[in-house]
Amino acid sequence: MSKLMTMFTIAALFAGCSSSNQPQSVQSSPGRKETKSLEAASAAGYDGKAIRKGVDANLNKNDEHNQDLEKELKSGSEGQQKP
Repeated sequence: MSKLMTMFTIAALFAGCSSSNQPQSVQSSPGRKETKSLEAASAAGYDGKAIRKGVDANLNKNDEHNQDLEKELKSGSEGQQKP
């Protein structure tokens, strides 16, 4: 009986080991570095990836809006003459 248990234990250990020595690639989530911590909301039962994507989208829209405003301010100040 003890030989049988030892054989099952050894077989289980070998079954758990993979034949490839290459580490599995970790997929990095696309998005902003500063919102990566939002994915931790998954631990609390929320969809952390969806929250991060939403915040990333809003931040991107905000950045685009700010760039548009800067362009308008530059074009407006170029049209004015200095006294």
